[in-house]
Amino acid sequence: MIRTKNRACTGKRRHTTYESAERHRQQLIAEGAVRLNVYRCRKRHCGGFHVGHLPKDRTTR
Repeated sequence: MIRTKNRACTGKRRHTTYESAERHRQQLIAEGAVRLNVYRCRKRHCGGFHVGHLPKDRTTR
């Protein structure tokens, strides 16, 4: 389980538009980051877009 309740915006840069967040994502990729996506924040008080990592692939045992 991923525990993000009440900290979804903590430490993340808020972008007012999807395009701004996408430019930031492209910059991070150019600097070597991998598996990033842009998403709309679920917090009502934020209402912006963030760049975050995609979840890791699940492995079965």
